[in-house]
Amino acid sequence: MKPVAKKRKKMFLLVGVGVILAIITAATILTGGTEAETVPVRTGDIIRAVEDTGYVQPATNYDLHAVQNARVVRVPVDTGQQVKKGQTLVVLENLDLSLQIEDTRSQLSQTAASISAAQAAVQRIELELKNAGENLVRFRELYESGAIAVVDVEEARLKVETLEQSLKEQTSLLESARAQEAGLNRSLQNLNRKERQLTLQSPVDGIVLSLPAKQEQVVTPGTVLASVAVPDKLEIKADILSDDLGEVNLGQRVKITAPVLGAKLLYGKVKEIYPLAEEKQSALGVIQRRVPVIVTLADPANLKPGYEVKVAIETSTRQDVLLIPREAVRTLKGGGKEVMVVTGNRVEHRPVQTGIGDRENIEITAGLAAGEVIIRDGNLDLKENTRVKPIEG
Repeated sequence: MKPVAKKRKKMFLLVGVGVILAIITAATILTGGTEAETVPVRTGDIIRAVEDTGYVQPATNYDLHAVQNARVVRVPVDTGQQVKKGQTLVVLENLDLSLQIEDTRSQLSQTAASISAAQAAVQRIELELKNAGENLVRFRELYESGAIAVVDVEEARLKVETLEQSLKEQTSLLESARAQEAGLNRSLQNLNRKERQLTLQSPVDGIVLSLPAKQEQVVTPGTVLASVAVPDKLEIKADILSDDLGEVNLGQRVKITAPVLGAKLLYGKVKEIYPLAEEKQSALGVIQRRVPVIVTLADPANLKPGYEVKVAIETSTRQDVLLIPREAVRTLKGGGKEVMVVTGNRVEHRPVQTGIGDRENIEITAGLAAGEVIIRDGNLDLKENTRVKPIEG
């Protein structure tokens, strides 16, 4: 009896499993198959973009440098302050220059005294020479009349010659003093120009971006002391991966977004592409080759220098093309691509050819027609001819 009981038990178990499978099969048939989200193939426009992070910077920026060895004695402005053209930003002091100016002015004073003395001497000798000349003429007349001896005439002539030589010497001294004065004046002008360089003034109406200069700081030529920018003229600098640069060209439109902008979109254009790539370290510590790209920003909205933004350089545009979600496309081992088309509630694996894509969609250039329905998730394990219950996405 025991073997018979075991057989009956096994039979009941098999029957039960069969019933369950029948119920599942019937449920699948009644419900229309495996549920899967579907989307229709649609037509529309798509834009391919190179996206990266950028930073807002002034389009017009002025760095003010020290041009001589000096010491910072006063910084009358603060970073972020609005300044007017010609307003003092940094005051420097050069003690060696001050001593040179003082010495040159002292030499000028002495030279001026020498010139005055030489001019007075020239005027005196000219007057004496005039009188001596008149005496010589008179003496010659007296000699011819026999009133005086020849020795008196010779004495008068010798005096004239002596005064002429003295006048020549004094005139030479006067010219030399005047030449020295002119040279000292030129030197003083150069020194004064250098002294004016010790007062750094804003070249424009703008805003102080940075102010590295600190009071009592000793600086050398080339040291940046202040940076001023025109606040209304901004641009964006983005470091683009060199691998993506092949698609980027001057004049391409750029979409700009940032949390500070909210839902507002800004647009600019690629203004400049640097000729050299630079090595940059990513947040993950990876060394990358990146090329700085400058983007114009006609409307800065509420952006300020230093703000971080997202840029999308629109490199390609297709209009009125077939579009499907990117996740609907499955890449095969051989490199081909396919999607799962739903026809009569059954799955058909169909090869397709793709074009450009953006973050959400991809262009279909061959294999599909507008209005056809496909499975949204191309990674679902749905065999050919599998029955599905479409759920519109």
